Amino acid sequence: MWRANQVPKATPAQMVATFDRFCVNGSRDTAQAERDLRAAEYIPLPNSRSPGARAWVEDDEAPAVALSDSMCVVAASSRSGQTDRFRRYVADTFPRARAVDPSPLGKTIEQAWEVDAPAPFLIATERTPDVDWYRYMLILYRPEAEA
Repeated sequence: MWRANQVPKATPAQMVATFDRFCVNGSRDTAQAERDLRAAEYIPLPNSRSPGARAWVEDDEAPAVALSDSMCVVAASSRSGQTDRFRRYVADTFPRARAVDPSPLGKTIEQAWEVDAPAPFLIATERTPDVDWYRYMLILYRPEAEA
């Protein structure tokens, strides 16, 4: 697979739709989530950079997805409009979400929200340097999955 397609230039709309489908509304059972990704024509990368997570990609412009028991991440190359599009998504989808200070979560976390229902979880965005540009990630973290 072409390396650029592993973290492609997905549009902000594609990123949010993928996050909504696999992270927010997807199965919390990892095996079922992986079957859903395969059904959507994603394939697993053989080596994941995140311990305990498995990265999934398509050989097109669809954003990458990484899953673990406690986290779901959607990633693509950084593009204009991503931050604003995701901020609107969080406000529309989780109207009771509270913005929290992202600094304790890591130096590359840009914004974060805490959501209380039905079980508490965090949503965050992260921008990190990549080989040739920046990578933008949408993250859903469920702390109770690690308990």
